[in-house]
Amino acid sequence: LLSATAYWARGQMMRLQSKVLPWLLLMSAYFLINAVTGESMENGLIQGRYVVIYCLYAVALAAAMKSERAILAYAWIITTLSFVAALAGIVEAIQKGTFFALAGKITDAVRVRGAASTAVVYGWNLLFAFPFAFFLFAEVRSRMWRGIALLMACTILFVALLSLSRTIIALVFIQTIVCARLFRYPNRRRVLAVLGVLVIVAAALVMPVAIKRFVGVADYRRDYSLMERRDNAIISREVFKAHPIFGVGLGSYSAVWRNYIPSDYRTFFAQYIEASRPRYTDQGYMQILCEGGIVGFGLFAALIVVIFRQAFRIRRRARECDDSFAWNLAALVIAGLNHLLLSTLTDDTFLYVRVWLLYAVALLLDERLLWPRTDKEAVPGTTPPEPAGSS
Repeated sequence: LLSATAYWARGQMMRLQSKVLPWLLLMSAYFLINAVTGESMENGLIQGRYVVIYCLYAVALAAAMKSERAILAYAWIITTLSFVAALAGIVEAIQKGTFFALAGKITDAVRVRGAASTAVVYGWNLLFAFPFAFFLFAEVRSRMWRGIALLMACTILFVALLSLSRTIIALVFIQTIVCARLFRYPNRRRVLAVLGVLVIVAAALVMPVAIKRFVGVADYRRDYSLMERRDNAIISREVFKAHPIFGVGLGSYSAVWRNYIPSDYRTFFAQYIEASRPRYTDQGYMQILCEGGIVGFGLFAALIVVIFRQAFRIRRRARECDDSFAWNLAALVIAGLNHLLLSTLTDDTFLYVRVWLLYAVALLLDERLLWPRTDKEAVPGTTPPEPAGSS
């Protein structure tokens, strides 16, 4: 934010002309008010503060990326940092003996989680960078740097699999197919063939582990994660029944969940946990619904729909103009939204940093920014944004 202020003072920030911006601001304003007026004022103030911070830096990042070079730099930053995190994950896997454990019993002790709180979050964070790496592969002109970007992308996918999460294993294959289909890049058939071989090899190595993980979810004596999520769903439903319109307040669920345990105690073991222990929904859509209510969920859904609509509109325009950069930028956002929607099924992603980093790119999906008609339409005193497809 300090950098954005300095950019603005020097007249280097562009004026955002985005149809996504009003919806992002409206959703952020609602959840700020919703957080500070919720049942837990203490938690609400913390969550509300982050809503403001994340919204501001999403807008600031978008306003600072006024050229293709800046957007590529943004993608390089995300990809490189995630690649470094993936290398650290390989070291951790060697130390834990993860590769040897693949043929035996899978426990939390051998799952790679990096610096994240859980292995699942680590895997989601790595997969978030995969579309950015693929975007670089599609847009960088140097063959060497394109190869480096593809190498980073494959490394990120491989290490994400070492989280040994059921959802991550499934999403690795989904995102590979989605990105391969959405982006426009040279030597398409050759790249698809290489990716196909890698997917087959990965499937052969990971499939036995994946089968164990998916079959094991039915045995709560070995893995009670499903029962824990069931408890969260039951409590969240009770919260929603009590506060259907505006919810209990963003961030309040973790403080007041004990008050909403059903009287018949049909939960698995939540009733035996002390009230002072924070507990989270662990299901993003349920979190938004029970903390933000129908209004909050509607605003979130409206924002996602608007972003999707803008992305497909930009792709149609890019096809007419034969503009590969705009086409791939829209593909990046669509692949990122696919990641967001799938990860929100199992995680409370609303205030994850990566989500708001994606919103920053989504704010750039507007014809007035990608195809400015004349220099007069640019902000006075600033350099007009480069048209997509220019050098």
